[in-house]
Amino acid sequence: MSRPGLPKFFADLTSWYAIEALAVGHALGLRSALMQGPGTVAEIARRAGVDERSTATWLAALTAAGYATHDKGVFGADPDQFPFLAGTIPGVDSVALLDFVLAMGVRVPAVIEVLQTGQDPAPDLFGNEFSEAVGRVNAPLYVESLIADWLAADAKLMSALVAGVEVVDLGCGDGTAVRLMAKAFPDSKFVGVDRDAVALSRARDSVPANSSFQDSLPATFDAVTILDSLHHFSDPNALLAEIRTGLRPGGVLVIAETAYVGDVDADADSPFGTIGLACALLYCDVEGRRSGVPPPIAPQDGGVALRRALSEAGFRIGATHDGAGGFRVYFARP
Repeated sequence: MSRPGLPKFFADLTSWYAIEALAVGHALGLRSALMQGPGTVAEIARRAGVDERSTATWLAALTAAGYATHDKGVFGADPDQFPFLAGTIPGVDSVALLDFVLAMGVRVPAVIEVLQTGQDPAPDLFGNEFSEAVGRVNAPLYVESLIADWLAADAKLMSALVAGVEVVDLGCGDGTAVRLMAKAFPDSKFVGVDRDAVALSRARDSVPANSSFQDSLPATFDAVTILDSLHHFSDPNALLAEIRTGLRPGGVLVIAETAYVGDVDADADSPFGTIGLACALLYCDVEGRRSGVPPPIAPQDGGVALRRALSEAGFRIGATHDGAGGFRVYFARP
């Protein structure tokens, strides 16, 4: 709920408490109970299996935040906020975002320790439920944009995919992008590659006939996609060199990274500025640290490090496409 005149610090603090309350209620089953329809404290508590005192406090907090309504002892989801609470906003899985908030919250002390001491993060710091939440956060964007917007920006690539080529999705996570491409281009073959064993296990739960998943690059391939993940790699130069070696003649490397311009003031005005840059601090710049050094590719530099790494590996950027979701897609060929 809007609080006109509230100083920025307290407005931001209010928003943080609102999202934390939503996330906790989601974990307790209170969000689902509220989605079932209006009810009294006792009714919603019974649906969720949570004590009435905690339920009453949660409902009051959500009413104050503008996510719930209250009338004569009966609480309901605010109609304007219902799609967010239900996770039905096109292109956004708001329920996955609540899981991300919960998973990030328990990792903050470890993140602070990494940033303070310069030590490398534990290998499983961002594994398990965290990587699962990240995969679900990204999935709606891939569903809406990967084929029809991002890949469609390169006509030569699209023709090759229709005709049939071998494609690697590097940093595939739970395999959403692989499954989407495999369905869209049945005559092509797709290999999802990821170093996260838990993510690969989830990816293998559903494997289209023209796809597979593994933990290392195959020897040769016709195309590689690296979607919102190159900035996590601690040695992108070595990785790009390996890709260049395995890429067959006429092949292409497709990289999607956040479309920052590299200017602090301009990027601050971006609708993705606060979330993206804070996420880089807490997650992206931490996961890829080795010997206390953050990963070299930083989307917030406007693609400077990425372009340099591609050039040093023998790639030429033929075109870029600023696509949906605030991402810039690079099409690079030897």
